[in-house]
Amino acid sequence: MRPPVIERLKGLYQIIRIVPVLSWGISSSLVGLGCAYALTGSIRWADYILILLLITMIHGVVSHAFNDREDWLSGTDRLTRGILSGGSRVIARGLYNTEELSSLGRKALVITVVGALFLAQAGPGIVVFLALGIWAALAYTCPPFRLAYRPLVGEWLCGVPAVLACATGTYYVLTGGIHPLAVAGGAIHALLAIGLLMHHHLADITGDLQALPPKLTTVAFTSVTLGIDRAPWVELVYFTLALVTGLAAGWLFHPVFWLGIPFALGCMAVALATQPLDTQDITCKEYYLYWLVTGDAVAKAVFLMWPGKG
Repeated sequence: MRPPVIERLKGLYQIIRIVPVLSWGISSSLVGLGCAYALTGSIRWADYILILLLITMIHGVVSHAFNDREDWLSGTDRLTRGILSGGSRVIARGLYNTEELSSLGRKALVITVVGALFLAQAGPGIVVFLALGIWAALAYTCPPFRLAYRPLVGEWLCGVPAVLACATGTYYVLTGGIHPLAVAGGAIHALLAIGLLMHHHLADITGDLQALPPKLTTVAFTSVTLGIDRAPWVELVYFTLALVTGLAAGWLFHPVFWLGIPFALGCMAVALATQPLDTQDITCKEYYLYWLVTGDAVAKAVFLMWPGKG
């Protein structure tokens, strides 16, 4: 028996997982928005709202629906000890089954493509950004690629391109071009977002390693090869890269990137303080990272759009 409509809608909201969508795609698009305003002095708000809807559809529905399905079938979502991780849990709660999640993902994919047609006036480049988003949403966990199930490639072939596309794609739609300012901003945010993802995976290590096939994320691989105590080093590396990239971008392109220094340092401090065997500690510090990563993007966007500052 299917759950009531209201319960299905609640399940859809759970699938979207607005906090990760906000800290990843929407925050990155804010950086692109700020760059566009700083260099043109105006914003087409209707286009930007549509961009946010498309980001939410690709990341929140397409990616998460297929991710929930594949991670349930492999077993990792059933075995994880994580509180914030382990998917949306809509399957465990009987709100959606695996086939319904596939159907939901396919429908959201069609809606995304149709919605992107309304941004076609930006130019043919919109196809590239849309393709990057769709690729990341599907290749991350879906066969035959399952890039999230291999160390490093999930981050660098899916995560980084997707987050970078949110910033540069936003800038492209709003201005009709590409600028190093938006590329640098997107790259820095991508490094922060991947560091957050690596932290998110800490609580899943046990379940990931027992999955079929094993989900050998970079932190899971690190725990196997170097020990669980060193797993947080992975996120520390990404946060350090974000700090160094921000310092360089502030010198080469715009001082706004120096605003990210305290946020990156805060993320590094959280990584160093994380207890990888304590699920409660991982969860608590994940909330800190959400605030820091999102706050970094908001601070830069506000600075770039502040009268007389951009």
